[in-house]
Amino acid sequence: MAVDEKTIEYVRGRPLAPKGVEWDQAVAYWRTLQSDPDAKFDAVVKLDATQILPQVTRGTSPEMVLGIDARVPDPDREKDDNKRGAIERALTYMGLQPGKPLNDIYVDKVFIGSCTNSRIEDMREAAAMVKKLGRKVASNIKLAMVVPGSGLVKDQAEREGLHEIFKAAGFEWREPGCSMCWP
Repeated sequence: MAVDEKTIEYVRGRPLAPKGVEWDQAVAYWRTLQSDPDAKFDAVVKLDATQILPQVTRGTSPEMVLGIDARVPDPDREKDDNKRGAIERALTYMGLQPGKPLNDIYVDKVFIGSCTNSRIEDMREAAAMVKKLGRKVASNIKLAMVVPGSGLVKDQAEREGLHEIFKAAGFEWREPGCSMCWP
């Protein structure tokens, strides 16, 4: 994937990004990394994010997520032994039954963030939504937590006061790292 201006601006000023002359040299080099004009790709993936339904986890790994209109997977339908075992363990841990519509599952825990990639932009969007709605975590929710994706994201969010918005709404503000999907 070729570098673009949005990527360059995202990297600019980050803690591990080059500085000064080294930055200029790096950007000049990155801009040379282009695909050949006549390149043929094995696959081209285009996503329309407006068509992605709200996502709900049904397990213990970031990959175990489905659209709200899906059903809990049935391990008996999985041919791969490793995947079947993972599904079985997740169903036991989550207390779910195969085939149940996700939309029918009672929510008792809420998790904003990710141990793998919750960026400051994600934290800002979530905090803006919490603030805009002006609501508190419902009394029937056993656990509501926010986990920034890194120490850098956590520090930035705290400098911007985002943690206070979440805490005022009743969320726990946690340290980056493994969290909700850890069995």
